[in-house]
Amino acid sequence: MKKSILDDEYLYGSDVEVPEIPRDIIMRRIEILRDNLEKLLNHSYHIRDNDRVRAILKAISFWGKIK
Repeated sequence: MKKSILDDEYLYGSDVEVPEIPRDIIMRRIEILRDNLEKLLNHSYHIRDNDRVRAILKAISFWGKIK
């Protein structure tokens, strides 16, 4: 069975207790990211920073998987 990159044991080892990230912190991060994304998307496609939009979408996806 292939280990997921999000699996704590796979990343940190089996003999370490990894502290949980509080759900409210994760949700707040996602909220801030979405607010920033909305601001960026309010600009014309031709002048917006599409690299930044992609990075924010990737971060939202990452934090969404954590929760």
